[in-house]
Amino acid sequence: MREEQLLDKALEILGKSGAAEAYSYILSNKGLLDGHSSQLYNFLYCLSAAIGAKDEALAWIGEAIVDKGYWYRPEVFEDDDLASIRDEAKFLEYKKISDERYHEALKGASALCTWEEAKSGKLALVLHGNQQNMYSDNGYWKFLEGEGYQVEYVQSRIIDSHMLFRWEDDGETQLDGIIEKLPWQRYDTRILCGFSAGCNEILKALVKPTVKCEKIILQSPWIPMIDDNLDNLLVALGETAIEIICGENDDDCLPHAKKLAEEAAKRGLNCKLEIVPRLGHSYPNVTS
Repeated sequence: MREEQLLDKALEILGKSGAAEAYSYILSNKGLLDGHSSQLYNFLYCLSAAIGAKDEALAWIGEAIVDKGYWYRPEVFEDDDLASIRDEAKFLEYKKISDERYHEALKGASALCTWEEAKSGKLALVLHGNQQNMYSDNGYWKFLEGEGYQVEYVQSRIIDSHMLFRWEDDGETQLDGIIEKLPWQRYDTRILCGFSAGCNEILKALVKPTVKCEKIILQSPWIPMIDDNLDNLLVALGETAIEIICGENDDDCLPHAKKLAEEAAKRGLNCKLEIVPRLGHSYPNVTS
């Protein structure tokens, strides 16, 4: 089981049955994971604090920060679920350590790309989602290598927590700056691929006239940018092929995925929407 699958299921349980059931589910299944990221610990201490298990919540934070060496952006500790422990001495101690590590990490934060040299005439750039990094989903996109693509991965400069990153919610983009540093125009075929908020970053960049590609693949697209920029985006896409994959249970992303596909179809654009049965906010057909 992948961690994203476990956490996606926990969120589903949280919405239907409450924090206690979601917490119990994670406790019962976290042993199936190869490792436990800072995000998993965030779920553990938030859910346990929300149900009043204060000692457990403090223990999870201590394990994350002291034992694992993790840290979080300060806003994480403002979560309402942590109200029951926010004044505890141990909580304040752990938060202080975390804040210091976060501010130290900010000093060297920059956008990254795995590209080093041209290895093919076809290039695919992959953008992670929020609370991920450029190594989070590599396994899913390897199918493009079988189609002759050089697959490279982009990582945001915006730090979320230890080894996890996020994309800006506003109009600023990082992808255009990454592309400017690549021999983008020398490739015969270029694909931009994204998961969740990485899709929003792709669409924001494509509105700019300097960013062009032959195809985009949007997996579980969290794309609020289309609320205000849909017309400009559809004009900018032009001849770009659009492939959208979204789970039928992805309540946050499916409405926007459908809206983009419907409006693209009205404009006569080359757009394909695949809705995956019984899938939430995750990749299809990924089991490890």
